[in-house]
Amino acid sequence: MLLAAAVLSLAAWWIVDTSRVRWHAARAAEMEAQLAHDLVPLMLHLPALQAGAAIQQLWRDMAALRKFTGGPALLAVIDLPWCLVYLLVIAAFHPLLGAVALCGVLMLVGLAWLTEWRLRATVASAEDSQLQAQRSSGEIAAFAEVLQAHGQQDQMGAAWLAIRDRAAGAQLAADLQGHSLKGWGKLLRQVLQLGVLAIGAWLVLQGHATGGVMIAGSILLGKALMPIEVLIGGWKQQLEARKALLRLRHAFASKADVGRLWPETVLPPAKGELRLVDVGVALSPDRGAILHGLSLTLPAGALLAVLGHSGSGKSTLARVLAGVQVPTHGEVSLDGAALRQYSARARGWATGYLPQDVQLHDGSVAHNIARLWQPTEALTNEQSDAVVEAAQRAGAHALITALPRGYDTLLGSAPGAQLLSGGQRQRIALARAIYATPGAGVPRLVVLDEPDSHLDADGEEALARCLHDLRERGCTVVVITHRPHLIASASHVLVLVQGAVEQFGPREQVRQWMVRRNRAMLARQESRA
Repeated sequence: MLLAAAVLSLAAWWIVDTSRVRWHAARAAEMEAQLAHDLVPLMLHLPALQAGAAIQQLWRDMAALRKFTGGPALLAVIDLPWCLVYLLVIAAFHPLLGAVALCGVLMLVGLAWLTEWRLRATVASAEDSQLQAQRSSGEIAAFAEVLQAHGQQDQMGAAWLAIRDRAAGAQLAADLQGHSLKGWGKLLRQVLQLGVLAIGAWLVLQGHATGGVMIAGSILLGKALMPIEVLIGGWKQQLEARKALLRLRHAFASKADVGRLWPETVLPPAKGELRLVDVGVALSPDRGAILHGLSLTLPAGALLAVLGHSGSGKSTLARVLAGVQVPTHGEVSLDGAALRQYSARARGWATGYLPQDVQLHDGSVAHNIARLWQPTEALTNEQSDAVVEAAQRAGAHALITALPRGYDTLLGSAPGAQLLSGGQRQRIALARAIYATPGAGVPRLVVLDEPDSHLDADGEEALARCLHDLRERGCTVVVITHRPHLIASASHVLVLVQGAVEQFGPREQVRQWMVRRNRAMLARQESRA
């Protein structure tokens, strides 16, 4: 009967323990899925300059929280109330045994506090070192071509290895301290159990207890101390989970703020009248403004050429107009309505954007032009027609049909993807910028940042025809350029100097101003000579 009772007890324990572990693992997976469902909209609406790092950090935080929730540390927290029950049972055996058990629990709690105090700064330092190593890895990957061209592989490799060594050293310091404290916890538990056995044996010799009480007290003390020991061993994981939870709470607070700003009213399709009122952009309070005090009005159907020296804020202005970057102060409006009043989808339909650094995602040429990120269904006939029309208007149709699979040619970093030249990527990206979404019409505002930087003579002619076609369709076009032939196609010209408007107006008016300025500069130089 004792054997049967032992077998049944072990079976019941195994069923209960396995069931609760599986239940916690399932709840942790559900929690991570719910967090992802709630946070993905926030991630996708973050400013583009912050999105990459912020999204990676949020994913790491969700993984850390799931690891803690589904791991043994949380189960140990749930088991902590049983410590009191075990202490009461041990004290019922004999008050002296209860006092020793209570002292043992208090000593382990003190060790847990010591673990918190010793590991907090070490874990934070290890985390910062790991983040720096990840940023360095990303920078090396982004600049691989330049590094190889300049023969900097050894130099950057040594620098990256030094950063990795610091990160590994910081991580090792955190791990060693954690293992050391975990080892002290195990040692203390063993000593306490032996102490209870010794005191129990003494009580047996004095006739105050039985041998069974001696054995049971030692076993129950081990059960009482086990959750605290597990918590000490997993304290590093707890610290990471607490920091992750704090960042996720901040993210949810940001989501609530962002959610209140999302428009609910659907505005009619834009016509293209662009207005800037005292627009300024500063990346941080302690750094100078990139743009400041920009105010101008551009009628629908105009073509604005933006000129300025390097660092004058031209690309920042392009990102602001495209809605990629939110101005620090001031307002950008389309047809009299601020850009923030348009939903992301409506603004995307009304806007075409070609950045200076062209990026094409994994997928076919048609998917890239149609602005479809890894679609699960084939393009509709309307989408296919719109893709071909956009490519023809951008002068990229012949280029695309010359590819191995035409519009179905795979691009990006996937295996078997076609490698394209800078000019080919730029012309396909131009077709994407002017793509007319079926049911939404052509973009009413097209922003092009150095659209001819990689183009040959044929590409420049195709771009000029495309700009003329956009104006014929009534689209408002903003072009960041230095090329004279594009300036000659403009209706308006904006000259930026150190982030401020030096001159703005119709092309002929600005041209005459530039002629007078150049003559005055030449006269000053001659007078000095």
